[in-house]
Amino acid sequence: MKTKIYFLLLAAFSTILFVSCNPDSIADEDNPYETQETIDPQKVKIPRHG
Repeated sequence: MKTKIYFLLLAAFSTILFVSCNPDSIADEDNPYETQETIDPQKVKIPRHG
């Protein structure tokens, strides 16, 4: 009985470890902090009041 419980715990732990360390994730392909766009200061319009 204890062997069955240990086996199930090992299987659950292995599954969680495999899924959490798997690099094949869509989120790894996203890079939200690096953008390729630049802002041209000549095209920026600043509204002037008064």
